[in-house]
Amino acid sequence: MKKNILQDIDNIKEKESVLNRYNLNEVLIGLTLFFLPISLKLNSICLILFFVYNLYLRIRFKTFFGIQFFIVGIVFFIIQFLSFFLSENIDEAMKKLVLFLSFPVLAILFPKTEIQIDRIFRYLLYGVLIIMVYAFMRSAYEVIFLNVRFDYGRGPELLLKYTPHHAYLSLFIIISILVLTYQIGMNKIKSINVLIIPVLFLFLFILPSRTGLLIAFLILPVFMFIFLNRKYSVRQLFVLLLALVVLSLIGLSIDFTKDKLLYAFYEFLNIPTEEKPFYGITTRQKIWESCMYLIPRTPILGFGIGDIQEVLNVQYHIQGYNEIININAHNQYLQNILQYGVILSSIIVALFFMVIRKLALRKEWLLFSIWTITLLFFATESMMNRQWGVVFCTILLTLSCYKLNLKKFERFFNGKFAHKNINE
Repeated sequence: MKKNILQDIDNIKEKESVLNRYNLNEVLIGLTLFFLPISLKLNSICLILFFVYNLYLRIRFKTFFGIQFFIVGIVFFIIQFLSFFLSENIDEAMKKLVLFLSFPVLAILFPKTEIQIDRIFRYLLYGVLIIMVYAFMRSAYEVIFLNVRFDYGRGPELLLKYTPHHAYLSLFIIISILVLTYQIGMNKIKSINVLIIPVLFLFLFILPSRTGLLIAFLILPVFMFIFLNRKYSVRQLFVLLLALVVLSLIGLSIDFTKDKLLYAFYEFLNIPTEEKPFYGITTRQKIWESCMYLIPRTPILGFGIGDIQEVLNVQYHIQGYNEIININAHNQYLQNILQYGVILSSIIVALFFMVIRKLALRKEWLLFSIWTITLLFFATESMMNRQWGVVFCTILLTLSCYKLNLKKFERFFNGKFAHKNINE
């Protein structure tokens, strides 16, 4: 009898380990990241499936709980909601508000099961690799079979027809490298996976994102060293760094990449040049100059989430910058000030930096590194202007709040709802 009971206990433990390995909520969040660079429609479907599944669990077990652990995301949405009423273009404001609904809904319906954050972000790596292969195959097909040709510097644009916007793709690639090195350093995956890094690293050089390249040169190696320091010796890490240098030299040998960086250098030092093949610093100067003219007009409340592009277009026209009409602020911080005003934007920045500071104090280096990279991209791109950025930031913020409140989270569930866990 006792032997049978012990066998039943072992069987239950084995089933639990399998369930933990294939956590449905973990898979659903992971698939949301997986499809983010591949298909926004499939990305939306995965989000809806996650919401419906967890809403079903809440209704079935009557456990609407845990909102207090995700208050940052709730506050962020409240700011969007207030900004909605300041907009005259209701249709555009409604689209933005619906997109930002992911923040409160994910906070309210976040699962009480254990989540492995690095495994979730691993799905993003798979999605990035698939979209890279697909883009190369489609581009090659058009060149070889459809006789498509492109002028100098237009090759990457042919490739980017089948990928997300280059800024988002650069962000996703760098984060994929971070997750890869983190899991290798923590012995969660085999060391052979390090061979994927050169492929990802070189792909950055054919994207038009200078911010992505600067981060790859200056910031990425620091975090890679932190993650791999536990597993490899200083000599081995030096070899890895040398390999990145060699890869960088190969990347810089590409005419498109080399000329793109040289032109940025000429612009930065105000060196005149006859050829202007790329949008760069000068364009952003015009955009940011227009933003600085607009901010004093409504410094407290902003223009609202629905009207910002129309207001920018009018300012571009007034200043004679008609060539940049329909281009957003290309700086998330300025975009926030224009949309929400100085006070609400300061609250957003303060909340985000509070989360990042706590992650650093608790040595949650994976999430800290992802936040660092994301906020650096905020400086040159309006990253939360599209679904790619909003969904990514929603998941990043929610997972960060979950990690920071993990012990309270577990005590809350194991205490107040312990009797429901048995039924589940």
